[in-house]
Amino acid sequence: MGAARQLEIAFDDAPRWDAPSLEAALAHAAGKPLRLVLTDNRSVLLSFRREAGVLQLRLHQMFLHAPGAVVTALARNLRRRGRAAGGEVRRFMNVNLHRVRRSPRTMPPLVTAGRAYDLEAVYADINHVFFGDSLEVPITWGRGVGRARRGGLTFGSYDPVLALIRIHPVLDRAEVPRYFLESVVHHEMLHHHMGGVPDRAGRTVYHTRAFREAEARFPRHQDVLAWEKENLAFLLRASQALDRARKAERRSRKRQRA
Repeated sequence: MGAARQLEIAFDDAPRWDAPSLEAALAHAAGKPLRLVLTDNRSVLLSFRREAGVLQLRLHQMFLHAPGAVVTALARNLRRRGRAAGGEVRRFMNVNLHRVRRSPRTMPPLVTAGRAYDLEAVYADINHVFFGDSLEVPITWGRGVGRARRGGLTFGSYDPVLALIRIHPVLDRAEVPRYFLESVVHHEMLHHHMGGVPDRAGRTVYHTRAFREAEARFPRHQDVLAWEKENLAFLLRASQALDRARKAERRSRKRQRA
């Protein structure tokens, strides 16, 4: 068997490569000398530097499971732009973050039906218009725990380990225009679609220039910013009220069990 051939897959989640074959495949596709080091680093999944004309590439061992197209894309990015994490590579890392964590996490119950808005319907519209129905990522109303902060509010979040979008329940009210909720869902779907980009220091950057440009293409983007600025104080008060109600309900349940 040639050094660059993929391993035969003996079971569904078996590695596709061993270290020597992955290194050989990357060097061949990149067309340059390359030394591969596999790591179990939990924060830096991909980094590289050049020493004495040889590319020193450090990859998380998840890349032993990478399909050939991802390996080719990684090598192509190194060869053409000198940057390793193109879109296909970022998406692979996002999908495989479960290989990084040592403690397993389970998907929470998904709640999409709200009092004012159905997240499933909003998600479906955004997926169709902006992503050609190509994304498959679960979405749910979150609890809104710990999201309020002085001068701001986190309206949504994307969990790359679970590949899950959570939306703050403060947006589930008639006073919030649908276009504002749609912009938040669109923002989190972009995170799933685009992933993060390792910078030169090995840190993962999510709000890149490309991300901001894609976000700004959302219709009524300026209206979204203006509405947020005008109504942020109201949303902060509403979030605090939700938090007080949640704590009161928790205390009531404790008294009932006592």
